[in-house]
Amino acid sequence: MSSSSAPQRIDLDGSPIQPLTICMIGAGGFIGSHLCEKLLWETEHTVFAIDVYSDKIQHLLEPGQPWSSRIEFHRLNIKNDSRLEGLIKMSDLVKKREENRNSYYSMH
Repeated sequence: MSSSSAPQRIDLDGSPIQPLTICMIGAGGFIGSHLCEKLLWETEHTVFAIDVYSDKIQHLLEPGQPWSSRIEFHRLNIKNDSRLEGLIKMSDLVKKREENRNSYYSMH
């Protein structure tokens, strides 16, 4: 199943959901990698995948995938890399997986 064959998603008012740019902080972890994969398979959203490791999402980053134009991997340490702020500003939604296992969502 490719994302192009997925049915049009609609909001609660019946309007089509417009694609978002999602900043996925912690994309290389277990939960983040699965969320990235689900977003790419089931939506038209763009994902900024941010982590220090890409092992668990390497298959999503391979050229020729149907979503190749909708995912960007950014290898950075969120504790001390000034590039994070720019990526967040370019995003519509930020998803961060905290160390204490609480999730943080922010809409821009």
